[in-house]
Amino acid sequence: MDINLQPLIETIPFHDIDELGSQMRAFRWDMIHRPIEAGTFEGELFVAQVGGIQFARPIYNRGIRSQGDSPPGTITVGIPLSTPQVFKWHGYSLSSNSALLQKSSRGIDMLRSGNFPLALVTIDIDSLFSRAEQTNRPRVVSLITDSTLAIQPEPTVLRRFRSHLRYIFELFWRQPQTILQPAMQSPIREDFISLVLDVLDSHQNDPPLRPSIRHPYIKRAEEILLDNLDRPLSILDLCQELHISERTLRYGFQECFGLGPATYLKIQRLNGVRRQLKASAGRGITVSAIALQWGFWHMGQFAKDYKKMFGECPSATLRDNSLTK
Repeated sequence: MDINLQPLIETIPFHDIDELGSQMRAFRWDMIHRPIEAGTFEGELFVAQVGGIQFARPIYNRGIRSQGDSPPGTITVGIPLSTPQVFKWHGYSLSSNSALLQKSSRGIDMLRSGNFPLALVTIDIDSLFSRAEQTNRPRVVSLITDSTLAIQPEPTVLRRFRSHLRYIFELFWRQPQTILQPAMQSPIREDFISLVLDVLDSHQNDPPLRPSIRHPYIKRAEEILLDNLDRPLSILDLCQELHISERTLRYGFQECFGLGPATYLKIQRLNGVRRQLKASAGRGITVSAIALQWGFWHMGQFAKDYKKMFGECPSATLRDNSLTK
């Protein structure tokens, strides 16, 4: 990430999961988000770029699965600002006492429940590495360069970091013009680079954080499902492909996603229908034709499931998007 990021402070509301992805791409987060929970989706993305550091605070009301890439050449430290119900990162189950560590060389693999704010602080990785070397912090150098994905900072250090984040976000909201003044850029940058270094340097690996042992094969199962959303694929087919039992698959999905494989598959197919309905608006394509493409043959049950998932009928999605084109 360019250290000379254009200073800005923006609050962006959204009412659709695809809007979230589109808005984050504008800030170089190339991500795909998928719902894992029924109900109307809405939320807010807050982004501030100050002193060459990007501060982000995405919050939404439903659980989602997120995958993709962070801004090139950066490292991100992320912490919950309140206690999360579910927060999984590359198979690690994180709590309010943990922090995610995202390097742009590694893809994003996250699942989180709704209604908890997550603070993300993104810094140019070369600058942080140089500062760690200059201040003789070998543990930080190691964390920046190795494959560590989640850390457990010392509690007092983490509390201080969280307190500073809450305070700076409050300033962003209440005094944006003051914060964006040139004289403020360097002090904020220096303070938060020092805070991030302290957080990394205080990492405690006792007891060690460990990812779920089921995560690798469940991630592979997810890839197979997503590659075959538009054609029939039974749970038995999936088990045979992975050489595991249906019970093992079911337990793995429940542990990693909080729902069974059949439910996960139906949710993603419904989401596929929704995306195609929005893309097909005004083209004379019917709801039933699109639903059939995604494996839904019982139109009454499909319409009921769709409304439960998205809070509106499929015909309304098609109609409303026709009006906006």
